[in-house]
Amino acid sequence: MKKLITLVLTAALLLASLFTFASCENPNPEDTLVCGVTPVPGLNEQLPDGSWTGFDTEFAMAVAEKLGMKIKFVEINWEQKYNEVNSGAIDAIWNGFTANSSDDGVARKDLVDFSYGYMLNQQCIVVKKDRVEEFVDEAALEGKKACAESGSAGQAYAESVTDEAKVEGASTQLATFLEVSSGAVDFAVVDIVLAQNVCGKGDYEDLAIVEAIELESEVYAVGFKKNSELTAKVNAAILELEEDGTLAALAEKYGFENVVKVMKTFE
Repeated sequence: MKKLITLVLTAALLLASLFTFASCENPNPEDTLVCGVTPVPGLNEQLPDGSWTGFDTEFAMAVAEKLGMKIKFVEINWEQKYNEVNSGAIDAIWNGFTANSSDDGVARKDLVDFSYGYMLNQQCIVVKKDRVEEFVDEAALEGKKACAESGSAGQAYAESVTDEAKVEGASTQLATFLEVSSGAVDFAVVDIVLAQNVCGKGDYEDLAIVEAIELESEVYAVGFKKNSELTAKVNAAILELEEDGTLAALAEKYGFENVVKVMKTFE
């Protein structure tokens, strides 16, 4: 009798677990474009209600609409972006992602598939306003303490111009401004499209971009897992958004009309 009861209970538990598994919704269904982002003013900013806004945010939403997909934004640790997209936790790295750069000596294009480029950018040096005249050229950065977002193109540059041990990795680009403002580091390396929206304003009125040191231009693109079918689909949607004027309208809305440009090829 005890054996019979045990068998009945085991079967009931098995059925219950199967039912629970079948009834759970997939957190990332196939009809949803899951974009990995970090907070960057003008590109991706999270509002108090949990929603997101910004150029990249609305751009991604417009692409998803063209593809007939829903969209979901997931805040990620930028240093873990490759793990996030390769594991399937996200479908796309869509957050001011510099395509023509490398990580640890490996070209990013060898680590992920990239969409067409859509924005021209460059890194810049940010310092306190009262120290701008100290930084007359790149040689002035040598031996100084620096800060950049961990895993970013800015970090790679900082490590190339000063002692690697003096380069602090930050969780986000925004966090680097506080490090400079507080005096914890001498300079930060960040995207110029971000610096132009932050330096000299609000809490960072005391910061400025070093105009004397001009870094190489970069290209923003969307990153996908290698051989992802989404790459071609998103590229087609980008061209449609360029043709129908949506991309230009978004660029004007967020003040990026001088840097937004669709590039099918880039180095």
